[in-house]
Amino acid sequence: MSLGFLFAMSLPALVAALFFLAVVERFVRNKKKGTPLATAGIGELGATFEAGKRDELEFREEERQLRDEEGDGAPPRSRVDLDGGTAVLNVPAQRQPRQ
Repeated sequence: MSLGFLFAMSLPALVAALFFLAVVERFVRNKKKGTPLATAGIGELGATFEAGKRDELEFREEERQLRDEEGDGAPPRSRVDLDGGTAVLNVPAQRQPRQ
């Protein structure tokens, strides 16, 4: 085995490759959506050595997949009917300060 092959199979070589990939993506990538490859690779590398990182990555993936439903939040104060062309705005009354 040559010394170059051993370096290529080492952890420092992986970190160097991810750094090079991040630099290339920085200049080539044009505001594309999604996670850059280098960022995903560095996250996975960190998850290998840090136990809590794996849980964090799985939580982020799960959060991305969940939908935001309109009825999940507080009750709406206002309604907009785009088909009917009407809007109803309910403004709560201001409370008078106690004296």
